[in-house]
Amino acid sequence: MHVAGHPYDLMSSDDLRLIHQSALRILDEIGMEVQDRRLLEVLAAHGGSVDFGRERVTYAPSTVEDYIASVERVEWDSVTPEASGSAGVYDGLYHDPFSGELAPWTEESLASYFALAASLDHLHGATLLGSRIPVPGPLEPLYERYYAWKYSAREHGSIHLDELCPYILDLYEAVADDGGQSIQDVFRGTVYLMPPLKLGRHEAYQVSYFHERGLRVHVGDMLAMGASAPVTLAGAVTLNLAEQLALGMFNRALFGDRHLHLHASVSVMDMRTAIYPYGRPEMAITNLMTAQLARHYGVGFSGHAGLTDAKLPSVEAGAQKALTAIPTMLAGGQIWIDAGLLCIDQVFSPIQMVLDNEFLSALQHFTHEFDISEESIGLQAIIDAGPGGHFLDKEHTVRHMRGETWQPRLWSSLMLGPWLESGRRLDVDYARDIACSVDRAAARTGRLSEWLEQDVMGIIQKARERLVR
Repeated sequence: MHVAGHPYDLMSSDDLRLIHQSALRILDEIGMEVQDRRLLEVLAAHGGSVDFGRERVTYAPSTVEDYIASVERVEWDSVTPEASGSAGVYDGLYHDPFSGELAPWTEESLASYFALAASLDHLHGATLLGSRIPVPGPLEPLYERYYAWKYSAREHGSIHLDELCPYILDLYEAVADDGGQSIQDVFRGTVYLMPPLKLGRHEAYQVSYFHERGLRVHVGDMLAMGASAPVTLAGAVTLNLAEQLALGMFNRALFGDRHLHLHASVSVMDMRTAIYPYGRPEMAITNLMTAQLARHYGVGFSGHAGLTDAKLPSVEAGAQKALTAIPTMLAGGQIWIDAGLLCIDQVFSPIQMVLDNEFLSALQHFTHEFDISEESIGLQAIIDAGPGGHFLDKEHTVRHMRGETWQPRLWSSLMLGPWLESGRRLDVDYARDIACSVDRAAARTGRLSEWLEQDVMGIIQKARERLVR
């Protein structure tokens, strides 16, 4: 028995049917623009109707229906609930736990941030997008990989420039050779559909370049209600479904995928400020709607959640992270938290990372499987205690207390009197202590072998000579 991962149905069967039929019309009448002839040829060979002049692939409703019917099914009743996370680093400012200031990244702060992530027991390390250390713009994806590998983080896989493709390929060949692995095992690349249903010329070229070499570039997407998607929940979810189906058929044609995964990364565009906020209820609702669609099709699901618009660790930050994370986990069964992120991925706080680690610990207990049996009920212990009795001295309590109850590390476990007497410290104070305890000198120790670091820097230097003026 577990709490997370059960059906949470917002929509009726008629609602599901209408969204499904509308998504089929989008793929039939609009399709997806793919600005690369080689990719279009592959899509045409796998059931797509291609207009090479318009660089457009469309799919007949029967083709989409056949595709959905052919994918591997997800047995939702047997999905194991899970809450996990890592610390992501993107373009923004570092929240210094010593001074409290928001400061540009340095190599020291980047290394200590990764070291903190590695030390927290509920996080799976860290990821890095871009260099974050000032480098020439054209070389940023190369330095992203260098700093990620040097300090034991995972590169996000940005590519940016077509001209970087050969150098990125060289980097992965060097890493694969150093680790005795195949390049397919280590390669990581990502591009995005920034306008909906459009793989732009550069992104398409990059996918095609690596595809011809047997490597896979992941294609991601995000929609903003009122900007890149209809302002309504129903319209945004329908467009997202069409895009997810289009990407599923794209991945089937190029990489032979047999599964379909519906991902939701849908929020609003704030009409007053034109921002794309993460802490709004609409993101949670679109996640729940997409999770219901995934159950309806019998396919996988994930939703963007556990994030915030707050600028510093605060009640706003905690409430917004919980607002999107908990419903998504309950409906989808699984949740991934990007720990430490604040301000729509623009502030990176070691203090918030520690707070998020505590939140993840609680969520993981929320997903754990609990037992209903004669032993767990403890009927004899209840009878022995009798009216007005207690369970402090019962063997049943001793047997079950550690596995059954969650113990916080930061969240308060004192009544008011002892708290007042012990210094009136809050969770954020304890989190700051932990964040400041990282050994910064040890964190700066590089993880790359001497040979690999020389090889990586040699490749970057070749790119510098050609691309930096």
